[in-house]
Amino acid sequence: MVSFLQDISSVVYRRDSLEKIKEEIKAIYSNSQKPVNVAKQYPALYLKARKAFGSWKKAIEACGMDYERTRNRRKWSREKIANEIKKLYSSGKSLRPSDLKKEGMTYILSAATYHFGSWAKALYFCGIKFSYGKGKETNSCGHKSA
Repeated sequence: MVSFLQDISSVVYRRDSLEKIKEEIKAIYSNSQKPVNVAKQYPALYLKARKAFGSWKKAIEACGMDYERTRNRRKWSREKIANEIKKLYSSGKSLRPSDLKKEGMTYILSAATYHFGSWAKALYFCGIKFSYGKGKETNSCGHKSA
């Protein structure tokens, strides 16, 4: 009975056009900033895609995208986060949260906040000084320097 219902839902969504669903998915990932939570930001699309393809992962893969690269959550440890931050720092990339978000690197911000409590504390752990803007010199914990 369950497989019969799944077959029916696939037929319904074939009429609604799987191609249209795939185009919508590709459109939300075409920006430089990937969505933080697709289910909350695009609930109608998320539900349609899950019903049509069986899962969000299968929908992403049907679009020809790598599911792991679209995810914001990866398996992180404090060491992996520190290595990633140090790599960004040594390559000369901006470590400002707003710049990282624009670059689509919300994953590192989320992981650092989860494992260290804040982005500033993660930078402090790495031994990196951080400034929040002109005239707002702070140490990496986010407190004003004396």
